[in-house]
Amino acid sequence: MNAGLLQRVSIWIGLAFIPLFIVGLLTAGWLPPPSPNTTAADVARMYAEDRGRIRTGIWILTAASPLLAFYGAALTYHIRQTLGSTVLATAQSLVAACLILEFIFPQLIWQAAAFRGDRDPALVLLFHDLGWLLYMGVVGTAMVQMVICAVVIFADQRPEPLIPRWVAYLCLWSAIGVLGGSFCVFTQTGPVAWNGVIAFWLLAVSFNTWMVTMSITMIAATRRPDKGAVLV
Repeated sequence: MNAGLLQRVSIWIGLAFIPLFIVGLLTAGWLPPPSPNTTAADVARMYAEDRGRIRTGIWILTAASPLLAFYGAALTYHIRQTLGSTVLATAQSLVAACLILEFIFPQLIWQAAAFRGDRDPALVLLFHDLGWLLYMGVVGTAMVQMVICAVVIFADQRPEPLIPRWVAYLCLWSAIGVLGGSFCVFTQTGPVAWNGVIAFWLLAVSFNTWMVTMSITMIAATRRPDKGAVLV
């Protein structure tokens, strides 16, 4: 199996994360997310009454998260093809690994909240809040990935870059788009609450648009006869 085919397979495996992520949230009943303004009693009731679907949905989310490793590996491989063994390739590998954990840890916190049906409502609320604040509020790793992708595309010295220059601008706009999630720690209502139009919807659209666009253009790049192989 040649390197280009392996890269394409990795990209497609990584892309499988997106539909599984949507299915997981829908199964849990969390698309859109529950309001951060919900009382402890209501949150505890939700976990008690919907315990089965929440645990199943989070199980799907947790199973899907490691697929991001294949997408991250494809990004690192592309960076090495473009610029060689630069520090950017190492940085991308590290933040890609961190991103996976930033999905898994909150999901396990929610699983702990749903594991027993008789927990104190205040404790359930604490776990619920902690999970969502981590899920939506930790955006720095994704932003670093997006900026690295933009820098690599701009730095490609080929007359026709492996990935078109316009994708670099999309990466930068996507980084700005996900930034809004970090503000969910400041409010329980409004556009930057964790279920708000900026903190959730703009973040989700920006991240998925970036991931899909980079995937499509990387797949196209693997088929180019001049893709080269710096990889030093």
